[in-house]
Amino acid sequence: MLDPAERQAVMANAATECIQEEYPVLVEIACANNSAAELVAVKKAYHALYKRSLEEDVAARATGNLRTLLLAVVSTYRYDGDDNVDMELARSEAKIVHEAVRNGGGGAAGGHDELIRVVGTRSKAQLRATFACFKDEHRSSVTKALPRGDDPTGYPRALRTAARCVADPSKYFAKVLRHATRESAGTDEDSLTRVVVVHAEKDDMGAICAAFQKRASCTLEQAIAKETSGDYRSFLLALLGS
Repeated sequence: MLDPAERQAVMANAATECIQEEYPVLVEIACANNSAAELVAVKKAYHALYKRSLEEDVAARATGNLRTLLLAVVSTYRYDGDDNVDMELARSEAKIVHEAVRNGGGGAAGGHDELIRVVGTRSKAQLRATFACFKDEHRSSVTKALPRGDDPTGYPRALRTAARCVADPSKYFAKVLRHATRESAGTDEDSLTRVVVVHAEKDDMGAICAAFQKRASCTLEQAIAKETSGDYRSFLLALLGS
């Protein structure tokens, strides 16, 4: 049986095989699922299983700005604490992010590079402070302001995913689960399984379930019971303690 780090390593490897569509898996692993030490454990497990580094496979299989962003987030060792936030830096980098967004994420002054540098290198607490300063100044969240565009590599969507994962991971995963259990769209078993399996072992599943129920008309357990069946339903509900 695989341990948690090995399971995420397997998920990461599968994501690199279809990286333009499956980049959220890599962003989640790097920006939301794990502490800095846990991310190191995932990368060690990846190397042990595949005899290559995660960074090598991302570099080989992604292109353009998506490649640069993913390499930044999977390579960074982020400080985990909340006690070292520099508000002056947050205000300064909120201005940098605004300038980059105003230039469409690229253009003058290397907007792409600046966005990737900020999102890819700062601690989660520092980024949240930057995003809060951005919202206070511009009356819009960073995720709504970030460029959308039609970059075929998927970079704009990956950048917004990274920002959402850092800003409020419970809200992000609740949204993934809502989309995964939408009756009209059919059940997305890959996303549903990934989020439940990874987070059932962590201390944030309760917060994710609360965020899900706040936006949905039912609990996560009720949604799973309605949209799945058989052993698969029993497996997921058992992980959730139902």
